[in-house]
Amino acid sequence: MGIRADIEERSLPDLSMPYVNLLTDEARFLIGSRARTLYALEYLLRRLAERQVGGDRPNFFLDVNGYRYHQLEELKTEVKNVAKKVRLYRNGIMLKPMSPFERRIVHMALAEYPDITTQSVGEGESRRVVIKPYP
Repeated sequence: MGIRADIEERSLPDLSMPYVNLLTDEARFLIGSRARTLYALEYLLRRLAERQVGGDRPNFFLDVNGYRYHQLEELKTEVKNVAKKVRLYRNGIMLKPMSPFERRIVHMALAEYPDITTQSVGEGESRRVVIKPYP
């Protein structure tokens, strides 16, 4: 493909897994539409690593130029703003459907709020998080 990338590996406390960031000028080819190419690349790399290591599936967070990490930071900011609305109006708010990883980030981001509770509802691709006041 002719894509050159430098690899930055570090640990991020809020991800609780190794963070691998590919730094490249050709990011659009590795990210793809709605990051589908990036998710597929992460899946393939996990499968390859699993074969190399054997047994346990290695867990890491693959990113390109910080794209996914930036998206997660925006998600955290968004859900904290939603939590403020839930506090103000004392009504639950249902978020858009999310991946299991994104739902986990939402639950972790709002775990520090004692007056807010989160719950995942729905099935499959339509599973989402409801943010509501603690009873």
